[in-house]
Amino acid sequence: MNFNKYINEIDFSEVRKLFLNKGESIDIKKKDYFVRQNEPCKYVGLIQNGIFRYTCIDNGGNEHIVGYSFAKDFVCDYPSLIKNSNSLTNAQSVTDSTVYILSIKELNDYWETNMDTQRFGKLVAEELLIEMYQRLLGFYCETAEQRYIALLQRCPDLPLYITLKEIASFLGVTPETVSHIRRKLRQK
Repeated sequence: MNFNKYINEIDFSEVRKLFLNKGESIDIKKKDYFVRQNEPCKYVGLIQNGIFRYTCIDNGGNEHIVGYSFAKDFVCDYPSLIKNSNSLTNAQSVTDSTVYILSIKELNDYWETNMDTQRFGKLVAEELLIEMYQRLLGFYCETAEQRYIALLQRCPDLPLYITLKEIASFLGVTPETVSHIRRKLRQK
C-alpha cells in the first residue's frame, strides 16, 4: 500500500534491518494505542504487520482522521518524538499488529554513526516535510474529488480496510460528499 509517499521515495532497507536486528517486537491489539494524544511518544515503530490510524481530537471533542500507516511503514508522532513533547495525535491499531520499536536514543545513535546515516536522517525529515506541505496545499488548492482520486490512485485497496466515514474524515469532507463523488465517478 502506497499511503505515505515518502516510503517509496527513499530506500529504507538499512533502517528496516536496524529495527529487525535491534528493535523489540511488540504485539498491539486492535483498537489499542501506540501513542495517545497529549502524551509523549517514546518510540518509533516499524510495522511488521497491521494498520494504524492517526487521529486528533479537536476542542469540541470531535475525532479527525489525519493519516494511516501500513505494514513496512513507520508509526510514531514524529514531532513528539524528536522534540520530547506531548503527541498531537493518537496512533491507534486498526487491526492486530506487530511492531518493532526503537527509542529516540537508539535511532539517534544510528543517525550519528557516520555522515551517510546523518544525511539519510536529514533526507527522511525533508521527505516528511514535503509530504505534509503537499497535503496542506491540497486542502487549499484541490477539490474533494481531486483529493479522493489522488488518494485512490496511491492506495486503490484502501476502501477494503478503511470505512467510508474514515476516508471522508481524512479528506476533510462528509461521508455524503464521498458517496456523491463515488457515484459521479462511476457514471463517467
